[in-house]
Amino acid sequence: MTSEEGLRHRKDSLSEDNDSEFDDHEMKAIVNDIEQDKINEVKVETRWGEVKSTLTEWGETASFHGIPHLAQAHTFTSIIVWATLLIFCGFGFFYMFTTILTQYLAFDVVVNLNSGLESSLFPSLTFCNTNPYKLSKMTAVPELYALLTVYQSASDGTLS
Repeated sequence: MTSEEGLRHRKDSLSEDNDSEFDDHEMKAIVNDIEQDKINEVKVETRWGEVKSTLTEWGETASFHGIPHLAQAHTFTSIIVWATLLIFCGFGFFYMFTTILTQYLAFDVVVNLNSGLESSLFPSLTFCNTNPYKLSKMTAVPELYALLTVYQSASDGTLS
C-alpha cells in the first residue's frame, strides 16, 4: 500500500460558485466517497485483532519515548530493534531504581565528624594540631591580644 492510496482525494466542501443550488454531480461524489470509506474500514472480527488494534492505537499516542516508535514500526527488523531497546532500558531502569531505593532505605550515615583530638599510638610527635590559629600571629595584633587576655582571665575566673 503506497502512501497515496491511504490519502483521500475528497474536496473540503461544495464549490462556492453558487451556494443556493447544489450541484448534483458534486453531491453524488461526496456521498460515494463517504460510502467507500465505510466499505474500506477494516472491521476487527477476532479478539486478537481487537487487542492488537487497541494496543497499536495506545502505542501511537503514548507519551513514553520508545513505545510510539515500536507501534509505528512496519518492518520485522525495526520491531525487533525497538522492542530490544525498550526491554534493555526497562531492565536498566528497574536495576537503577532498586539499587537507589535499597541505598536510601538502608539509612547509611553519610556524615562522619572526626575532630582529631583522640590520642594516637603513632607517631608520638604531633606536627600539626587542630587549632587553625597561631598564638604568635594573634599576639602581634593588639585587638586580638586584648581579646585573648579577656578570654583567659574569664576562663581563670580573675575577670572583674
